[in-house]
This record gives sequence, structure tokens and C-alpha cells, in this order.
Amino acid sequence: MVLVLVLLLQERSQDIERAREGTRLLAHRGALQQTQIVQQVRSVLQLLTLVPDVREAIPGRCTTLLKQTTDLYPWASGFGVFNADGNLLCSSNDNRPVNLAQRDYFKEALATRGFTVSNFLIGQNSKKPRVIAALPILGAGGSVSRVLVAGVDLGWLAELSAEIARESGGIVSLFDSQGTILARVPDRQGLVGHSMGDHPTVRRFLEDESGIIEGDGLDGVPRISGFATLEDTGAKIVVAVARDDILAAADRNLLVGTGVMVGVVLLIVGGVWVLMDVMILRGLRDLKASAAFLSSDLFDPHAPCIPAPVHPSEIGQVAHAMRTMGRTLSAIAFEDRLTGLANRRFFEAHVERLNEQPAQDRNAIAILYIDLDGFKPINDQHGHHVGDLVLKEIGVRLARCVRHGDFAARLGGDEFAVLLALADDRSAPYAMDVARRIIASVSAPITADGFEVRIGCSVGVALWPTDAAELSVALQHADRALYAAKRAGRARVVTYADLPADDALVT
Repeated sequence: MVLVLVLLLQERSQDIERAREGTRLLAHRGALQQTQIVQQVRSVLQLLTLVPDVREAIPGRCTTLLKQTTDLYPWASGFGVFNADGNLLCSSNDNRPVNLAQRDYFKEALATRGFTVSNFLIGQNSKKPRVIAALPILGAGGSVSRVLVAGVDLGWLAELSAEIARESGGIVSLFDSQGTILARVPDRQGLVGHSMGDHPTVRRFLEDESGIIEGDGLDGVPRISGFATLEDTGAKIVVAVARDDILAAADRNLLVGTGVMVGVVLLIVGGVWVLMDVMILRGLRDLKASAAFLSSDLFDPHAPCIPAPVHPSEIGQVAHAMRTMGRTLSAIAFEDRLTGLANRRFFEAHVERLNEQPAQDRNAIAILYIDLDGFKPINDQHGHHVGDLVLKEIGVRLARCVRHGDFAARLGGDEFAVLLALADDRSAPYAMDVARRIIASVSAPITADGFEVRIGCSVGVALWPTDAAELSVALQHADRALYAAKRAGRARVVTYADLPADDALVT
């Protein structure tokens, strides 16, 4: 019991350390999302610079194209083309023309003739934080003839902050490089827009790139705060959880763990007592009774002196119950309860097992990343219970589309993945056939709770080891192919091999 108590106290310390590390990882996750958004912005701007209508800022056609591009990307608040003097030539928005000649990011773009990103700014109309990205368009002589500008909305950050706040039970904040609060979820004190650069904890955030800090939060509550720096902007994303809540949870786990162990010890003692009684003491009593019988006047030389029988079937029942419990726990840990497919944890474990196989034992694999098209409106119009029924039916249809031995998993939300075992690395046609079969199956009408709904899906395909020697890289290629499929119009299959070289590198 002393050993168990020591182990539980160590577990309590580990819970606190996990909470500290968890805040840092969640903050890093937000910073990584910002990096990915910036990379997307750079890719889109580079593609637009190749379009003659945009390069020459042809009236009408340039505006139409920029509006269409804005509609394609959720993070885009607008695009514009400016001359080297900072004057607006064409724009996706109908706002009044502005001159950017004195803006720091515009000056930097002209000076470096390369991609630049501004600090976080507050939009004049939306009053929301955003960043501006600029990419110069060079003329024949190498001088800057145009500057293509994109506004990046932080709507994605609000959604991510809300998600992280739910996961951690804490507060997610975004500070600019001067300590002004740009976003905060939840914001019960109404601190958004206020400068907190003089707060001791905020000053510590601003001094380092990333880390973990313990101290009083902006609301005066002692908090464990993990933070990371957003690339190119100097802003900080901070995930803060109340230290008392972490300690309370750790103490609760310690109390529950101690109670469970006491119960287990008592159960073991009781079990040992019963086993001793059944297997040993009962036999000794029977032997004693037989000895007394032999010593009595009722002696019968033909009476057997044997102990009471042991019932092994009870042990078999216990073993059967343990196996059943093991299967149940395995299903809880590795099965998506809604669709019946493997969950993300099982998918990642399966990928690790494939990576660990010796090279001579590996089979070629086709990786299919699947994302549903038009699923969100179902939840909005009919409710999440109808959406759950639709996802359950999608899981059944996916299972029907693959062979025994293939692997299908739900990664989360409306994202799925399928791993197909191939005879060799030249079996790409089979993977395409399965992908088309999946699109056809998913696109068929679905009746859920009396409603007939229609959705579709896009599929990205990559082959391992044909497209990449490393399986982790092949998974990234499949994700890029899926992104290209959705960008190309959805309800279609795109393989990584079909991606343009520049697109495969930049996406």
C-alpha cells in the first residue's frame, strides 16, 4: 500500500507536468495553424501572379478573378493589385481606394522584392484583427511593376481558439507584439482591444519565443500558461488553465486511485481467502473428517477418503469475462463509436506498425484521404442527430467499398482515410477504381430521420512507396491531393502524381 501511495503521488506530479506540457502543445498547435495559413497565402499569391489579367490589372477581368479567388478561401478577406507607388489598380472589394505607400509591409515588399507579412492589424470596417500579405510582381528589367496584396481574416483563429478552450478548459488569447489583446476565448472581462503590455505575465510572454509560465493571469487567477510565437507577425498565442483546477483534478485522481487500490487489495485478500478455502482448507476439513470417520466405530474400509471436488469451470468463467472486457476496452480505445470504423488513434497505430515492418516484408499501399462535400449544411438545416445518422451510413458504405484486409478509418468530423493493400507499386488503376466507387457510393441519396439528403466527397490519392519512400511523407502527399481535388471543383479524385510540380511543392 505504501508503494502504491508513492506511485500515485508520482502520478499526481506527472498529471501536473502533463497539464503544463499540454498548454504548450496547444499553443504550438495554434502557431502551426498560422504557419499553414501563411503558406497557403503565399501559394495563392504566387499562382495569381502567373495570371495575365492580374499581372496587368486589366479592368473588369482582374476584379472578377480576384472576387472568385476570395470566395474560394475561408481565410481571405480580399485581394488587391497596387502599382509601385501604392495606388490601387483593381480589388476584389468595393471599398474606397487607399494608398499603401507608407505601410511598413508594403515598403518591405518593395525593398526585398519578396513575400512579406504585416503585423496584426485591426480592420477599419470589420474591427477584427487580420494580417496583410504582399507579393511583388517583377517587370522585365527586374523592377517591381505591381504588388499583389491579400487580406487574411482571423476567423480560423476564433474557431481554433474555441476548440482549444473546450479541450483544455482554459482561456486562449492572442497578443500582438506590443501586448495588445487581439482575440480571447472566453472573454468574460471584455479585454479584447486592451493593451496589457505592462502586466508581469504578459511581459514574460513577449520576451521569449515559446514556453510555459506559471503566475497570475489577467483575471488575477493563478494559471499555468503555454505560449508560442506566430510566424512572421511576432504575435503570441497563449493557452492558460487555472492551476487550482489542475491540482483539484490531480488530487481527485489521487483519491480515486487510492480508493480503487484499497478496494483491489481487499478484493485480492478476499479472493485469496476464498481460494484457500476452496482449494486447501476444504480439502483439509474433508481429510480431517475422513480421519475422524476412520477412528470411529462406523469405519467402512470401502468408503473413499477424498476431498470435495474443485470447480475449474468458475475459473473458466472468470477468464471468459476478462476476455470479453478486453474486447470491450479495445473497441472503446480503437473504434469510432458512431461509424464502426477505426478511429484516428487506431489509424496512427496502424501506420506506425507499417513503418516498423522490415523493408522486405512491406507491401505497396494506396492512401485515400476522403473529405465529405456539403456535409455542414446538413447539421445546420436538420440538426446534429441527422448528421450523425448520415455519418453512420457513410461508414457502412465505405466498409462496403473496400476488400477484406483493407483499412478504413474516420479521422474526425467528416474526414476519412482508406489504406489499400496493393499487389505491387504499379497497381494505381485499382486505387482509382476504389476511389471512384467511394464517390459514387457516398453520392447516392441517404435517408436519415425521414429526410432525404445528398452529399458528395472528394478523394486524394497517393501511393507508397511510389510517391514517397517514407510513409509519413506519402500521407502528406495524399492530403495535398485531397486539397487539390476540393480546389478543382470537388466530387472528384486527384492523385499526387497528377499534381503539377509547382503545386505539389507549394501546396
